[in-house]
Amino acid sequence: MHSDSVPGIIRQALDDNMFTGAALILVRKGHTVLEEYFGRIGISDEKRVDSHTLFDLASLTKVLATTPCWMKLLESHPEALDSPISRWFERIPHDKTSITPRLLLAHSSGLPAWRPYYLFNRGLGHRDFVTARILNENLAYPTGGASVYSDLGFILLAHILEKQTSKSLDEVCKQLVYGYLDLCDELLFNPSDSFRDTAQTRSGDKPGTVNDLNARALGGVAGHAGLFGTAKGVARLSWEFVKSLHHENSFFDQDMMKIFVTPCTHVPGSSRALGFDTKSAVGSSCGSLFGASSFGHTGFTGTSVWTDPERELVAVFLTNRVAMGESDLRIKILRPTLHDKIIKMFQRE
Repeated sequence: MHSDSVPGIIRQALDDNMFTGAALILVRKGHTVLEEYFGRIGISDEKRVDSHTLFDLASLTKVLATTPCWMKLLESHPEALDSPISRWFERIPHDKTSITPRLLLAHSSGLPAWRPYYLFNRGLGHRDFVTARILNENLAYPTGGASVYSDLGFILLAHILEKQTSKSLDEVCKQLVYGYLDLCDELLFNPSDSFRDTAQTRSGDKPGTVNDLNARALGGVAGHAGLFGTAKGVARLSWEFVKSLHHENSFFDQDMMKIFVTPCTHVPGSSRALGFDTKSAVGSSCGSLFGASSFGHTGFTGTSVWTDPERELVAVFLTNRVAMGESDLRIKILRPTLHDKIIKMFQRE
């Protein structure tokens, strides 16, 4: 048995075959206080996970690509947040006319959570085809009346960014965010072309192929999934979020950042902010000890990032847990246990 420490918890999970590899980085007040790498990049690949290993970030794409691009776009186009989506898409069905980017970011547009668009054998790879499918879906609930986590909403958000800028989402990310922060080699789409070591998710796939099948069908670049990243890259961008809350003249506008990480009040009981998730009262993946103002997100492949602005803390935990089988959900127990242990580690200082 491993010691009851933060790295020890991860080593025990590795021994229990919860994933083949993992990365952990803790940043406190702008300084990396813990950085460790665990295991191998795949079941049959002996290469060790290290600081250069790329992980399929899955839904962290929402908060590390789509959401920060929206924050930067709104600095010059603040009206876009509450504009009806008919501003960007023609022939909007009547039941979608009240949907805005704010509601899409808050997962309260009324759109269903997910649909298997990858099963269509034609039209995929073309944003307009997928957008038309989404806009013609029946609403799952009245717009603004609830909060249902939706990949579909973030596919639309990315398409809006592309229409607004006349660039693909990966280029928008480079232009608005990654280029300024020197993150283009740390956070990227479609790394299969770069021959970088990536943590395996699906057996038999070419390394660097996105696990999410809808993102794969969209050419590997989508608003809900598709981003790959190193633990360092995730930590650096996430620290920019925290720094922007504490300091004016940071990369992200301070007031904008506060708006995006404040839980939405139009849906009582929802922990969703704009793009980001926040700490829920019960059962949060960041555990029970992170501060009340904490925000972050998780990814289906076994990734997560949580920030505690009160402690000026960023916790990045990346794994490839789906390599062991997508139905293995033990990570849902591991995450809160790990994050509670992280806070206890700092409480002993």
